Amino acid sequence: MLTIRGLISFLAVAVTSSVFGYGQITLDEILENMDRVGADLKSMRAGLEQKKWTDILEEYDEGESGRFLFLKDKQGIYLRKDIDDPTTNFLVIKEGTVLFYQPSIKQAQEYKMGRHKDKAEFLLLGFGSDQATLAETYDISFKGEEEIGGQKTYQLELKPKSEQVAAFFSRIELWIDGEKWVPIQQKLVEPTQDHLLIRFEDLELNPKLSKGDFNVKLPKDVRVIRN
Repeated sequence: MLTIRGLISFLAVAVTSSVFGYGQITLDEILENMDRVGADLKSMRAGLEQKKWTDILEEYDEGESGRFLFLKDKQGIYLRKDIDDPTTNFLVIKEGTVLFYQPSIKQAQEYKMGRHKDKAEFLLLGFGSDQATLAETYDISFKGEEEIGGQKTYQLELKPKSEQVAAFFSRIELWIDGEKWVPIQQKLVEPTQDHLLIRFEDLELNPKLSKGDFNVKLPKDVRVIRN
C-alpha cells in the first residue's frame, strides 16, 4: 500500500526526472560517443539532400540532391559533393583548392582557399570533430531528441565563440544519429537567419575510398576561371 510519504517521494522523483532529464543521455555522453567514433573515422560516403531557406521570403528553394564523399589521410582532408538534380554540378575541395564545375554552362571555377581553408570544416562538423576542439570554438547545448527518417537523433546547437566565425554562421545545429554517432542532418544558420539544411542518407562510415575518387576530369571545351 502506498503511504503518504511514499507518494511524496514518488512525485518528487517524477518531477526531478522531468525537469533534469533523469535517466536520459547527457551532452557529455553524446560528445564522448562522437569522440569514440570520430577517432576511427577515415572516410564517409552518403546520399545528400540540401535546401536553402530564405528568411525574408519565409520559404525553401526547390532543393538539390546528390552524393557526398569524405576522405582523411596524413596529407589532409578531401571533400566531394556531386549534385544530380535539378542541375548537375560538382564541388571538390582538396589540398587547399576548391573546384566548382557546372557542365551545363561548360564552366569551372578554381581558387585557393588560403586563410579560409578552415571554412570547409563547416561541412564536416561532427564527423571526426573531437570534443575538446568543438568546445574551444563553440558553446554547445543539447536541445533534445528527434526522430528523422525513422532514426532516433540527438539535436545539438553550436554557437560560435568568435566574431570571425559568427560572421559566417550565427549558429549550427547537428542531429546526431543515436547508433552511428555522426550527424545525419545539419543546419547552417547565417546572421540573416537564412540557412542551409543538409540531410545525409544511406550513410557509410569508413568505405574504401582513394584520392582518385576526388578527381574531376574536365572536358577540353570547359572554361576554367582561376582566382
